[in-house]
Amino acid sequence: MRLIAPMLATPGAPPETMDGWAAEMKYDGCRVLAAVGGGEQPVLWTRNLNVVTSSYPEVTDALTEVFGGRGRIVFDGEVVALTQGRPSFSRLQKRMNSLRPSAALRQQVPVTYLPFDVLSAGGDDLKVAPYLDRRAALADLGAELRGAGLPLQFLPHWEGIDGAVILDAARNSMMEGALFKRVSSIYTPGQRSRSWRKVLLRNRSSAVVIGWVPGAGVERNMVGALVLGAYDETGALRYIGHVGTGFSMAVRRQLREKLATLERRTSPLGFDSAAAEKDGPVRWVDPAVVVDVEYREYLPGGLRHPSFKGQRGDLDPGSITRDSL
Repeated sequence: MRLIAPMLATPGAPPETMDGWAAEMKYDGCRVLAAVGGGEQPVLWTRNLNVVTSSYPEVTDALTEVFGGRGRIVFDGEVVALTQGRPSFSRLQKRMNSLRPSAALRQQVPVTYLPFDVLSAGGDDLKVAPYLDRRAALADLGAELRGAGLPLQFLPHWEGIDGAVILDAARNSMMEGALFKRVSSIYTPGQRSRSWRKVLLRNRSSAVVIGWVPGAGVERNMVGALVLGAYDETGALRYIGHVGTGFSMAVRRQLREKLATLERRTSPLGFDSAAAEKDGPVRWVDPAVVVDVEYREYLPGGLRHPSFKGQRGDLDPGSITRDSL
């Protein structure tokens, strides 16, 4: 089947009034679209159209059990690793980087699929339907899960609740933030739309690793800090800061091993390398690894108070731009 690129949200503030808007919680996981039924095998894929069906066999088994006998259905949603009902991106990392997880890993880090949209069902193209119509169709499908005990949960939405109340609820639930969506919006594949607004409680973005700085003392053979970049509007790679916190010792070693295979003698920044080397020499690498970082704000000098959150094998390095900071 032809894979569909997901619709993307625009970072921003909550709507001044919720008239004409709905809200959803933003779970901290991996965006995954799923197709099931229609006499075909289920397929899971990420936002950069990488097929990850084999990475989450419990999800494909559950989708097949519930919907395999129906016409083709395409969901948009999030794969998460839940701890006491809350998503843990650090735990999910172990599954995101495993193409065929062992039974032991699946037991250690179970995942759950959280559909929040449905793009087609029973032969009907729902992408052209308004958000609330798609939500009604999703609710009908979700009703089939009652008592199933499967790793599938259909996410709720809210109408008529003030944006500040939604964000307080997200904060109290330790969510990543909230999404605000126009109730009349259609689903536009592959486009970043202002009809969907993403509000994060702490800024979080993806960045491309362009180099690294060794640690000090006993950590001199491990990654002390990553040097980060993102592409500007002209397609040029630009420095956006260093991140040196949020790593475990094991992750520092793993990054060192991975980046050793990507080392290069010259900066991928071209002539714009001085800012990146202000704290000392950098071990440059090809811009092939994407990571997530949380930060206070982005200033001309770079990210303020960044913290490493994990690697993102599901994202294309060329898609990482400064306009998302």
